[in-house]
Amino acid sequence: MFYKIVLSLSLILVMQQNTFAQKTKDELKAEREVLKAEMKSKDAEDRKAKFEKLAEPKASGISSVDGLATNSAKMLVSTKEINTIIPEMYKRTVGESVDGVADVTVKKPTLAELTDLGLNIATQIKAVSDASASVTTASADLKSAGMMQAPKGAKSLNFSKDVLGLVLPELNLNLKVVNNLIATLKSSGNY
Repeated sequence: MFYKIVLSLSLILVMQQNTFAQKTKDELKAEREVLKAEMKSKDAEDRKAKFEKLAEPKASGISSVDGLATNSAKMLVSTKEINTIIPEMYKRTVGESVDGVADVTVKKPTLAELTDLGLNIATQIKAVSDASASVTTASADLKSAGMMQAPKGAKSLNFSKDVLGLVLPELNLNLKVVNNLIATLKSSGNY
């Protein structure tokens, strides 16, 4: 419960951060540089490598554990999709790739596109929060499972925990990037 409240409050804070604070173009650029460094960091690269290694386990026969694993697999796929969209949105908004390669031939995204992406990410963060709360239930169900189901159930539960632990920081970083892009787009005045 405490985790859910903290996550909700942090989500609200991040979403509102750029709404209330009017940052200058230089401040936004400096923030983007920090975010680019975060996106290229060893932690981010390790998370992305782990994403590729994760595969949804087979059904264990324990409904709460299997449901959690299925939802976790959907979150993993969704986060991978968002990870491919974010660099493209960055390139279209800023006019250069995350690696600093200039590109002036791209059409800037609309404010609605960026806002929709931000809402999608926020929805995913809420889904991760909800799934994190159901880990306790799934763990209890796993303990009461039979000897034949327990190994498969443990594998499924570990998969879910791994996904939730990897997806949340990635989504939070993506949300920060989108918020910066929205503020950048608004500061340019041609959205």
